[in-house]
Amino acid sequence: MAQHVRRIDRILADGYTDGLDAHSVDELHAMEREALEVETEISYIRRLAQGRIDILEAERDRRAAGGTLGDLIAKLPEILADEGPRSDAAHTRAQSVLAPAAGIEWNRGVERLVSDATLVNLPMLSEAELQATLSQLRELEHDLSGRRRALHSVIDALTHELAERLAANSPG
Repeated sequence: MAQHVRRIDRILADGYTDGLDAHSVDELHAMEREALEVETEISYIRRLAQGRIDILEAERDRRAAGGTLGDLIAKLPEILADEGPRSDAAHTRAQSVLAPAAGIEWNRGVERLVSDATLVNLPMLSEAELQATLSQLRELEHDLSGRRRALHSVIDALTHELAERLAANSPG
């Protein structure tokens, strides 16, 4: 029986972008589209992790200040507003795939970290569980950021090859 290889593992495997000049334009477009889909899914899960980190940090701060759960709930719009600095246009990627696939399956053993159960159980978490969950979320976010950067390198290589083909085939 053949073992299933995850799309991200296949795309990030050594040699994936070797010999791009041997692929047809249609194959390159398909490779690029798949890499963009995976990047969108990774970005989605990463953002879920970041949002939960922000909420858990606010919960930790609320507990330290002696506030109520209502205080945390009232602050959620501010917590999730993400008013941090944005990259300038020259360093921002315009995404052609704006949402993850409807059937996204993300089974890596840390699903509970990015599920609604993380937040539903928040008031019942002990201090140690809160800290452990924060640590696990930070580790997950760090791993996803690294994979996302690696995907960007693959996407850049595919886009570059497609641009070269277009330039070589354009008149003038």
